[in-house]
Amino acid sequence: MAYKVLSSLTANNVNSADLLKVKTDLLIIAVNKKTAAATELKGLQASPQSLVKESIKEINSGSRKSIFLPAPAKVGAKNILLIKEPDPKAASFLVLRYYEEIMGLVKSSKAKDFAYLMSSTTSKNFDDVWAAEVAARTFESSAYTFNATKNKTVKPITVKKGTLLFAGLTPAKLRSVRTAVKLGHAVGEGMNATKHLGDLPANHCTPRIIERKTKALKKDFPALKISSLNERDMEKLKMGSYLSVGKGSDEPSRMMTIEYKGGAKDKQPIVLVGKGITFDTGGISIKPSPAMDEMKWDMCGAASVFGIMQTLARLKAKVNVVGLLVCAENMPSARATKPGDVVTSMSGQTIEILNTDAEGRLVLCDALTYSKKFKPSHVIDMATLTGAVVVALGSPATGVMANNQLLADKILAAGEKSGDRAWQLPLWEEYAHCTKTNFADLANIGGGREAGTIHAASFLSNFTKDFKWAHMDIAASAWNGGAKKGGTGRPVPLLAELILNGNL
Repeated sequence: MAYKVLSSLTANNVNSADLLKVKTDLLIIAVNKKTAAATELKGLQASPQSLVKESIKEINSGSRKSIFLPAPAKVGAKNILLIKEPDPKAASFLVLRYYEEIMGLVKSSKAKDFAYLMSSTTSKNFDDVWAAEVAARTFESSAYTFNATKNKTVKPITVKKGTLLFAGLTPAKLRSVRTAVKLGHAVGEGMNATKHLGDLPANHCTPRIIERKTKALKKDFPALKISSLNERDMEKLKMGSYLSVGKGSDEPSRMMTIEYKGGAKDKQPIVLVGKGITFDTGGISIKPSPAMDEMKWDMCGAASVFGIMQTLARLKAKVNVVGLLVCAENMPSARATKPGDVVTSMSGQTIEILNTDAEGRLVLCDALTYSKKFKPSHVIDMATLTGAVVVALGSPATGVMANNQLLADKILAAGEKSGDRAWQLPLWEEYAHCTKTNFADLANIGGGREAGTIHAASFLSNFTKDFKWAHMDIAASAWNGGAKKGGTGRPVPLLAELILNGNL
């Protein structure tokens, strides 16, 4: 199943005469101090009954941020939206918010299509190619609305098409911009897939349902090779740590593998490992009830793998990537794993489970061991792993820890370029004490309240000695709470930038 909202996103060059002929429900014009003098707007401003010139002045005066207008006679557009754009020196997150705001206005207008005239002034921080990619990505991802479990309150998505308009681009630059729009559209689609899987209620998104949805990707993306492991398969592989997490649930655990081979045959793949706890009660170490409904998003790591893999397939990217969706449900019952139980991981290391709510690392450690079979160049896991990262970094940044500094540097750089930012935390030997116990090779928690995010990564590092590895804690960045409750689609933009342009 594909998760594209906008059936098409394109880019075109326009001059003053062309702009008058653009047929669209909503023509959107970015406004800054130089907009009134833009040559491509001369005809529109001079058109009889046009209020565009006056509206530009009003917005630049600061009295209004956006203005809707009916289009003047003999203009192809039905309506016009003028909107103040961020300062040219604005940080990338403000640019992202700006594009999100535009799509919100497009949706509220009920337009079926829109055309957005990009500013004729290039930002001091980013060029037209970057702006085109990010605009396309954000328009697609912001067009998403969750309706899957609604009957009476469905909000249909009317917008289906979009065009980015530029003035004065050379043929070579226009080709680059169109490539960027295609890339951004595909990344936005991957974000929507990630959001949709995360937003589904836990009873609509069990490990077996994710398995079916993963296998269904083959219909739209035949280049993907998809397989899965059931609990019997995991028992044969001696994944005792992984299996311990789902013991209390009636829903059996699953691990899906998605392989994409678009690069050279001799190129080692990147392996992406995503935590997919479809609901996390905490098990016997049960969580407090406030906001426990948000634990349906504890599978956002797996959802991110689901999204990025279809993005790569959509783009026919020249890379080799393997995605592992590591899915289980953590429930309390008479069969559930108890604090103090000792299990044996696939690596042969025994683990004393001191807290059953530290379950994500228990499924990830066996998946990391399993990833060695693919002879990876790099392994990156992503997981909504610790509340501690929410306290440490809040929602703007994903926490990153790694056993290879070059890999960490490239992840951070990809975050800056994409606007999907990350921040590195240390993974020093001083933190290794957190895994010590008298009763097994490792303990799954330790160290009390301090450095919880780092301790989780320190535990995982015991299973990554044979490859270059990074851990991404997305517990704060993968979804929003409160009034805007819902998945964000992160870190799909970061992963796309890293895999496609990071030279791993």
